[in-house]
Amino acid sequence: MRQHWLGSVSFFVILVASPVIAQSGLRPLTLGQPLQGSMGPEDPVLESDDSSYELFQVQAPKGQMVTVTLTSTAFQPILAVAEQIDEECEGCTASVGETDKPAVVRRLVPASGLLQVRANTMNKGDRGVFTILATVSQPPPISARSLPFGQSVSDALDVNDAVTSEGTTIDAYAVRLNAEQEIQLDLTSDDFDPKLELLTPAGAKVAEDDDGGPGTSARIRYVVPRAGLYQVRVTAVGSGEVGTYVLTTGLRQELPPMPAPILIALGQAVTGALSNTTPRYETDGEEIFAVRYGLRLEGGKAYRIALNAANGSELDPKISIGKIAADGSLESLAQDDDGGNGKNALLRYRPETSGAYVLEVQKIGRTNGSYRLLVEQAAADRAPLASQALRLGENVTGELRDGGARLGANDTLFNTYSIALRAGQRVNVTMEKEGDTSLDPLLEIGLLTSSAFKALAKDDDGGQGLNARIKFTAPSDGTYVIRATAGEPTQEGAYTIGVSDIPASVVPPFPARAKFGETIRGSLGTNDPLRNDSHYFDRYVFNGQVGETFEITASSESFDISVGARQLDRVDDDYAFDDDSGGGTNAKLIYTVTTAGPQIIRVTTIEESAEGDYSLLIIKK
Repeated sequence: MRQHWLGSVSFFVILVASPVIAQSGLRPLTLGQPLQGSMGPEDPVLESDDSSYELFQVQAPKGQMVTVTLTSTAFQPILAVAEQIDEECEGCTASVGETDKPAVVRRLVPASGLLQVRANTMNKGDRGVFTILATVSQPPPISARSLPFGQSVSDALDVNDAVTSEGTTIDAYAVRLNAEQEIQLDLTSDDFDPKLELLTPAGAKVAEDDDGGPGTSARIRYVVPRAGLYQVRVTAVGSGEVGTYVLTTGLRQELPPMPAPILIALGQAVTGALSNTTPRYETDGEEIFAVRYGLRLEGGKAYRIALNAANGSELDPKISIGKIAADGSLESLAQDDDGGNGKNALLRYRPETSGAYVLEVQKIGRTNGSYRLLVEQAAADRAPLASQALRLGENVTGELRDGGARLGANDTLFNTYSIALRAGQRVNVTMEKEGDTSLDPLLEIGLLTSSAFKALAKDDDGGQGLNARIKFTAPSDGTYVIRATAGEPTQEGAYTIGVSDIPASVVPPFPARAKFGETIRGSLGTNDPLRNDSHYFDRYVFNGQVGETFEITASSESFDISVGARQLDRVDDDYAFDDDSGGGTNAKLIYTVTTAGPQIIRVTTIEESAEGDYSLLIIKK
């Protein structure tokens, strides 16, 4: 689950040095001319999240504003622009779109006249066509409007506003401040993640914030050293973000003390509501709306704390447990906001010591509503069962359920399995959840030593969706232990686990000659080459002239099939493709030749390592 966001591009952050990513494939973007491309399995991927990407370069006059738009109906587009793009992309301006909304970045052209552009997918394995367009315009100047101190203003960021050198839309206000005032500036928006900046009369930035207020609101508190006309800038986290906002200026206001916790007992369901009049306190500059409950817990015992929004309530609830600190805030020991069904919170907590604890019912965002809270003692844990032996190619079912064995390190449920492997043997280990449960599968494979389990590989989302998959090469002959567990202590549910051999790689042969109007029969299996995502494929070639259109139909009763086409001299991932327009799981692609010469057709599978017979028919329209 990835939301990954810092000021510019924090979803790309990794914990290693930031090498410049391979840039030999920089493709030029001509201003004003849309360029169509396709993300495929042969594209390079980011080390941080395995999402596919392509690199471009745009040239424009220094000081002009370049607007880059990335659109796709096949995947959620992510766009990053910088003078030079590396893996971490700290200097990038980024935007995240939707499948029905483009990612848009605006950035001023540096002295070099060149900007690099990275287009990539949100998720590992996303595929499909996209359109990228770069345009240039004269940037509007930053002009500050007058705003009397102590007043509020409601306005909106839009595409006609001024931008910073990093391409962020901005509104500016001139506010006269007196010396020795402790001021408070608040910026809220339902349309974008807001950010505030405060500049001195000389133009020096002295404060900035993007989440110091409630939720994602921005807040600046500042003691004014000398009187003068200061500038307050309203902007957003991320380029291209627009929408309405409210900016409030005034002196800092102290909050009244929180009321004493309401005492409750185990098994006692309580109801309540959060509203704008709910008591609140401040921690790290953020105001927390909270209702507090007190109860006594015994050390070493596990407790189940369920917090659900009432039927019809739009509340997104959060539960936190801990002790009240000296400043009146909650010193949280554990918390959760989405471990239950939907947006509900579910927390499993095992205190180290007996004593009085405080539960806080909080909210995510600014939406209010009613809730129901219930604290119960959790079911007693059982001792781990003996490891179940697995055989290659066999899938078995299992279940993680409260009352089962739990890991001491993180209190999550687990089951163990064993399999004998040879040195150098390569296998796929998969764990897939069954049905609509809260389970987020997590897999580990390793060795059981005399003292403990030693993990050699671990994965929680290498499969489809939330499912786990490990590609593992055995370092030596022996029996390996597989642990099937969950991402969180509260997660339960049924699953399927299995181990299968990874086929040896096959060098792709030169594409076979395709014939028009005749059904071509083929098969995919272990004798065929594998894509880098473990999908078998066959390729065919035919000659085409510019403007010629072909209907390419691929059918199979054995697997869900996909067919793609491209010109021969394009990179091997740049296919126009289809996987379901032929009825059922069959594919039908309408392909128009744009460059004369040899054209490649690729037949492959949707599911990993799928095998079976297929038929291919190419008709010239």
